[in-house]
Amino acid sequence: MNRFTLIFLLIAWLAGNAFAADDPMISLFRFQSQMANTGNVEAMVKLGEMYEEGVGTKQDLNKALEMYRQAQAKGAKGVAASIKRVIKKKRYGSAASKRAAQQKAAREKAAREKVMREKAAREKAVREKAVREKAARNKAAHDKAVRERLARNKAIKEKAAREKAAREQAAREKAAREKAAREQAARDEAAREKAAQEQLAKEKAAAEKAAQEQAARKKKTFTTDPCDTPAARFMSSCRKK
Repeated sequence: MNRFTLIFLLIAWLAGNAFAADDPMISLFRFQSQMANTGNVEAMVKLGEMYEEGVGTKQDLNKALEMYRQAQAKGAKGVAASIKRVIKKKRYGSAASKRAAQQKAAREKAAREKVMREKAAREKAVREKAVREKAARNKAAHDKAVRERLARNKAIKEKAAREKAAREQAAREKAAREKAAREQAARDEAAREKAAQEQLAKEKAAAEKAAQEQAARKKKTFTTDPCDTPAARFMSSCRKK
């Protein structure tokens, strides 16, 4: 099959599969695959190039090398250079892939470590916040308990002070009442004693007056009527009377 026939078949195949894929390179890869399966050497070489470069398909150096060798076996010219190039790519590509894998692993490890550090930092922040909140709650509870205890002690002291003041006031009032009662009793006693003394004085004065009046009467009778005296009984003249 010559080149013109291949191009014609390619155009016809592409025209029939214009809507088979979004990427025309994928359609070309499929066409080259079909042609290579029929034993077309040029298609094998082209398919090897597409595998080598990753055009229309995923890059696969092993399959590229396989297609180049199949084409070489069928007499394709200039394929030896392609085979050497692919072998070199595989050799250095493996080291590069290894380095890339190592770098990727390092990046992934760094990313994981970063995530872990961030997670640990968040968890630490949460724990520290919880500790601070708990400490704040404990402090608030302690302060409240202290305030309540102080308030209770203050209330007890104030109550004791009020009760003491009430007792002292009651004692003062009682003492005042007792003093007033004593003073009143003393005044009453003094008044009674004064009244009694005045009464005695009156009675004494009355008795003295009565005695004086009686003495006066007796004296008068003695001077006018000798028989009206204590000695009249001894007088014979008065006995007749």
